[in-house]
Amino acid sequence: MSKKELKPELLTVGKLFTDNYLIPVYQRNYAWRAEQIEQLISDIQDSVVGGQDDYFLGNLVVIKRGREDEFEVIDGQQRLTTLYLLLTFLEQDGEGEKPSVGHAGHLQYESRARATEALRRIAQEAAKEHVRPQASTSNADAGIHEGYSVINQFFKQNETLNRSREKFSDFLLTKVTVVRASLPPNTDLNRYFEIMNTRGQQLRQVDIVKARLMSKLPNQYERECFAWVWDACADMDSYVQMSLTRGDTSLRNKVFGDEWSWLEVTSFASLMESRPQSGINSSRQSSEGVSLSLDEALSKYAKEIESNSTEDEGNERFRSTIEFPAFLLHVLRIMKGDEVEDEGLLDDKRLIKSFDDAVNNVPDAKADWVRSFAFMLLKCRNLFDGFILKRQFTANIGDDGDWSLQRLKKGGADKKPTPTYIHVFSASNGNLEEDGGADPHTRDVLLLQSMLRITYTSPRTMHWITKVLRWLSVKAPQDAKHADLADLLKGYARSKVKEAFPFEEDQQPQGFGISRIVFSYLDYLLLSDSSKRDFKFQFRTSIEHFYPQHPDKEQSGAVVSGSSLNLLGNLALVSVSANSKFSNSLPRAKAENFKDTIERQSPKLKRMAEITRNTGWDDQQITAHHEEMVTLLRDDVSLVEASGRSYPGR
Repeated sequence: MSKKELKPELLTVGKLFTDNYLIPVYQRNYAWRAEQIEQLISDIQDSVVGGQDDYFLGNLVVIKRGREDEFEVIDGQQRLTTLYLLLTFLEQDGEGEKPSVGHAGHLQYESRARATEALRRIAQEAAKEHVRPQASTSNADAGIHEGYSVINQFFKQNETLNRSREKFSDFLLTKVTVVRASLPPNTDLNRYFEIMNTRGQQLRQVDIVKARLMSKLPNQYERECFAWVWDACADMDSYVQMSLTRGDTSLRNKVFGDEWSWLEVTSFASLMESRPQSGINSSRQSSEGVSLSLDEALSKYAKEIESNSTEDEGNERFRSTIEFPAFLLHVLRIMKGDEVEDEGLLDDKRLIKSFDDAVNNVPDAKADWVRSFAFMLLKCRNLFDGFILKRQFTANIGDDGDWSLQRLKKGGADKKPTPTYIHVFSASNGNLEEDGGADPHTRDVLLLQSMLRITYTSPRTMHWITKVLRWLSVKAPQDAKHADLADLLKGYARSKVKEAFPFEEDQQPQGFGISRIVFSYLDYLLLSDSSKRDFKFQFRTSIEHFYPQHPDKEQSGAVVSGSSLNLLGNLALVSVSANSKFSNSLPRAKAENFKDTIERQSPKLKRMAEITRNTGWDDQQITAHHEEMVTLLRDDVSLVEASGRSYPGR
């Protein structure tokens, strides 16, 4: 397949949907969730606010079907479907002039009638006043309903975005572009996928930053050491002790100590001394420097593969909460001593510029800065692995995984040591499977971190990670106390609640204007010591009106006034699927019919349901619950301020 056979076109989103697209049956279901959808919208909005001339969204690979204007989608269906849902929302929801590009019906799913019907039904139901699209239990269309609801909620919760909807719509249609690359009709798709999966990735910003930093070092040995550290840290889903010293336990002892938990070396120079200059695990020479025969080399290679596979069995079950470009920016902020919170500081689209600015601001000794950065990168990565939550996937955990806060330590027999994973603040050496759950100290810190993780879903807003790493970087990790880390996390949450929710009654936001952190932190405060063992924060982006904005007319119950409807007392933060389940049912029906869902979603929602079962839910109950929640927040913040305490790291 030659480049001449490809037909690339640069199309605006408005022009893109004048043609028809078919998602073939071999493509997976629509799978984007809040994090990806909100990031896409935020990126486009940043371009609008920044006055950019255009925004390039990426590539769409298609192949022409029978008709001239019909294309089968080979690659890019997640972005394409998200754009379709976004256009549907902008066309059907809100006030004022709305875009009309005639996109309806131009995206369909082959052999998935439910998914195609979901796209049609969303537009139809959203166009009706007071009707919200209902979720489905079918995998084929549940994701589509959820995606639309995420878009709907994100606009309603973002006042600036909502106000500039017309400007956003115009930019989306006329300035956001996609390269649509059409494959020739006779392309062997199996061969195409094989080529795409085996060719190297295109040069990324992280690769450019790596090359530029390495160029500041004076010799090949230092550059090799830098690359060794960089590449190990880039493997975000592996504990760095494993990726840095894979298959070499003696080197692991040198770098991370006999227990393998924390970094023992103290500088880039000591890393240079620890690492053999010829590289690790070279299969070309024996330890005496004698060349190996082919049979010897194959035998040695096979043993290493077997050893590495065994070592990685437990290590592969973890997934990082952020990707490497975002992690680099956290480390860069720590290196610079930057305490200001600005989304641009953690924007990986500005990765090259951020590093260029940092290096250029060093008047001389740029090599020393690069050496220091490399060591800080490794140090922070070690701290990140031990003290920042991950997702864990095991046979006993569902497909979505579970929150995990564990550190690596050496286990197994002396002659054959193996990595084990224990709760970071556990007093014992037992791991998760043996203990059946985290110790209370680890559990509390994990709850606080997961609370922040599900609240600030965009990597650009995860400033709490920088604060934790900065606090840890100036102390020995074994001296970090759970109470101090919990205070730091609670202090950060309190500061965000104060910014988002003034306690003066006439200044309090209402409805969708209430920030997610207010709901999340209230849920944490409402947890008792016993309930902390079982409750887990899950991703929630929908503000639920317990008494609905547009109640089901077929149900009977108390009527709530408009002045109470949007009070904090009538609201809770829930997942998109729960929001759809509740629909426009009255509080009594929700409290009675969805007890299990309510228990899992929110302690605040649970409290509201209990009140409803006992005394009903009307203006009186809403006002009382509202005052209780505001008092709980105010007392929590005031107690700390009155004592003169400040959280660690402030």
